[in-house]
Amino acid sequence: MTSTEERSQERSPKIGYAVAGVLVVIALGAATRFLETQVPHWAAGTPLAKIAKSVEFPVYAIALGLIGNALLAKFALRDVLSQGFRTEFFIKTGLVLLGASINLKVLATAAGPAIIQALLLISIVFGFTWWLGGRLGLDDKLRALLASAVSICGVSAAIAA
Repeated sequence: MTSTEERSQERSPKIGYAVAGVLVVIALGAATRFLETQVPHWAAGTPLAKIAKSVEFPVYAIALGLIGNALLAKFALRDVLSQGFRTEFFIKTGLVLLGASINLKVLATAAGPAIIQALLLISIVFGFTWWLGGRLGLDDKLRALLASAVSICGVSAAIAA
């Protein structure tokens, strides 16, 4: 067997596991959506109706994610399927789909006020964090890092700074 054939056979199971992992994520997402729509109907007429109506999908997603993680770990499937749990891929895909749904006319009319609001918000939060870091006696480099991370978007800004 040539080395090319060996590599393609080694990759084949990995691709299958990655696809299985993606299918698990899709199944968990579908279950989350199902619970979000059905739980209020199931709880109608009970003392829990108001609570069930106010619970949104992130609560179900967290609960199902924790349960799914526990089950996959118990059956030793978590590491095998981990290639399919590419959170960065799902976040990027979601952002692209969200961007595709934005009406350009709405974007053009909201752009001016939104830019001003963003600049004000970022400047105020950066300034406050810088000031608070100074009051706490932090080093200037750490203050800049914290102020950037807090005022812009967190981890990505901290890494960039």
